[in-house]
Amino acid sequence: MAEKPIEAISSGNGQSALLRAIESQIIPRLVLAHPTVPAPAATPAACQAETESVRPSHAEITEFTGIVLRGRTDEAAAFMRALQQRGLTTESLYLELLAPAARHFGLLWETERSDFVEVTLALQHLQGLAHEFSAEFNGDDVSSMPAGPRALCVALPGEQHVFGAQLVGEFLRRARWDVWDAPGATEQDIIAMAEREWFTVVGVSISTTDQLDALAGLVRRLRRVSLNPDLRVMVGGLPFEDHPERAALVGADATARDGRDAVAKANKLLELTRQRN
Repeated sequence: MAEKPIEAISSGNGQSALLRAIESQIIPRLVLAHPTVPAPAATPAACQAETESVRPSHAEITEFTGIVLRGRTDEAAAFMRALQQRGLTTESLYLELLAPAARHFGLLWETERSDFVEVTLALQHLQGLAHEFSAEFNGDDVSSMPAGPRALCVALPGEQHVFGAQLVGEFLRRARWDVWDAPGATEQDIIAMAEREWFTVVGVSISTTDQLDALAGLVRRLRRVSLNPDLRVMVGGLPFEDHPERAALVGADATARDGRDAVAKANKLLELTRQRN
């Protein structure tokens, strides 16, 4: 069943609020429940090998969500351990299994195939599983890491799908970036931050192609007012997944497919800036 736009959901029944909470808070916490030290960058061949050999299939994700919905947390934990034994990394476990499961629960609620209690309990089970697995690993406390280059990560004002911007921000934090995020920020808020604070990179996410013109306008205004005259802009979201050339059309320097790719692109933009200076 095709996903309906969130705007089409009645705010009176609480569905929109729940979906925003899932995307802006629950999913990023699940994905990054374990703040590991960033691993050395994998080669494209290695990344492709992991994707092809151990990445959960659509059928496996569906099976996992069913297990969690039924409240069988021991069975769900065993499912996750089996994926680990197959070679799935901790980061991929959250990114490739728990995050899609959380989004699926939001879709079940949106399409009224599950009620509020079922979805709430399922999300609680996911959080418990994330906590259980993160406790098995040792990692640095991200909050104690020294601040690095500064980035601002936001969704286009009015955009309700804020998951992408939140997720990119968390991945950058793990890569030692000093990240500012502002869920719900207006365009005036974003412009004011760019005027007052020095950002190496500003990342903006959108979810539909009809937002491209508005995004291009925001990028122009950011460059015009930025305290950093050599500001770099990175964009992301569904409209860029199959059309990365659209990044240049809206005046951005780069686009990223996901949080991992965003770190690589941001670091490359940082290096280009240092070379110019």
